[in-house]
Amino acid sequence: MSRKRTSLLLFSDDKEISSHVQAALANVAGLKMKAEDVSVSNINGKAFDLAAQNDIVVFATDPENAADVATIRRLDDERQDNAIFLALTDSSITLASARALTDAGVDEVLPYPISNEELSRHVEKWIKKQGTRAGAAGDREGAIIPVVQARGGIGSTTVAVNLADHLLAPKSRFRKEASNRVALVDMDFQFGSVGDFLELEPQEAIFQMAAGGLIPDAMWIEQSMAETEKGLQVLTAPSDFVPLDAITERQISALIQNLRKTNDYVVVDLPRALVPWIQPVMDDADQMIIVTDTTVPAIRSAKRLIEFYKTDNPNLHVEVVINHEKKPMVQAHHHKEAARALDVRFEHWLPHDEKAARASVDFGKPLSAVAGSSGLNKAISALARSTMKALPSVEHATH
Repeated sequence: MSRKRTSLLLFSDDKEISSHVQAALANVAGLKMKAEDVSVSNINGKAFDLAAQNDIVVFATDPENAADVATIRRLDDERQDNAIFLALTDSSITLASARALTDAGVDEVLPYPISNEELSRHVEKWIKKQGTRAGAAGDREGAIIPVVQARGGIGSTTVAVNLADHLLAPKSRFRKEASNRVALVDMDFQFGSVGDFLELEPQEAIFQMAAGGLIPDAMWIEQSMAETEKGLQVLTAPSDFVPLDAITERQISALIQNLRKTNDYVVVDLPRALVPWIQPVMDDADQMIIVTDTTVPAIRSAKRLIEFYKTDNPNLHVEVVINHEKKPMVQAHHHKEAARALDVRFEHWLPHDEKAARASVDFGKPLSAVAGSSGLNKAISALARSTMKALPSVEHATH
C-alpha cells in the first residue's frame, strides 16, 4: 500500500487571510500545513528554502506588485518537481493581472474572499492530481518517526534501535530478507550510542558536514550510512563532539528529505537538547514516539515536550511508550492520572528486562537476535506492528 503526504506552505502577512486558510484546510485528509507570516515580496533566506521543499505553496499576493511577481518567478525556478503554486488575490483582478501570475509560475489563481468549501475543494483537486503524477513517476515518501526521551536514561535509544529493527519486517520466518527499507539516524551528535547498540563504528560524516557546511544529498547519504547484516541503514554519531550550533536546519531538512525518498521508514533518535535544527524533523514527522515512565517528574517532562513539539505541528500524532513497566491487567489510579495529564491512552508498555537489554548492548545486536523470546522484544515488536498499521509501508521503485 502506498501513501503520500502533502505539505502545504502559506505565505501571508495578513493574519485574517492566514487564519481563514488554515481553518478552511484543517480537515483536508493527508494535508500538513504551515504558515509563514511574511509578504511575498519579502520572501528570502529560510522562507525561500521552505518554499522549495513543499508540495503546495499558497501566496496571498497582489499581481500589481512587481516585486511579488518577481519573487514568484524566482521561486518557480527553484520549486521541486510536481509542486503546485496557488495564488490568493483580490476577486476583482483583471485578466491581464491573472496572466502575469500564471506567466510567473502560478498554477491557479483563486479569488479572495473565498469560501472554506471552495478553497478546500481546489486544494483537494490539486492533491489528487499530484497523487496521479507521483504514482506514474514512482515518487513515494517514507514515514518519519522521531523518538524522544522524557528524561535521561529512560531507554529511548533501546526503543529506537529495536523499533527500526522490527520495522524491517522479514518476509517470513524462513525468508529473512526485509520487506521494508528502514533508516535509523542517531541525532545525538555529541553523546549518541546507536552505533554501540549495533556494533557499528562511529561515522565522521556528520562532523565533516558540520565543519564544511555541506548540504547532504543522495550521494553523501549513500557514502555515509552503515548497514547491518539484516539490511538496516544506520547513520551513527561521530566520535568527536559536534558543537550543537554547527548544524543548521537546512542541513537536517535535506538529510530527512533525501532519506524519506529511499526508505519506507526513517527512525530518528533525537537528542535531549531542544536545538533549532530539530525543527525540520518535527515538521516532517508522521508520528512521534515519546518514551517515559509513570513517575510524576517524567510525566511532567513528557507533557512539556508534547506541548512544545505540537506548537508548530498541532496535528502531530504522538505515541507514548511506558518503559520499565509491564502492562497492568487493570491500570492503577496513578496510571489513569498520568494518561489524563498527557491526554492520551497508554497503549504501549515495555516490561523491565535488564538481562535482555544488557545482552543486546553487550553483543551489539538487536533484541530480536539475542533475546527474541523476551517480553521486552515482544513488546517492541508489537509497537512496530502498530506503527506499520498506522503508517502503511511505501512501495518504492527501487524495491
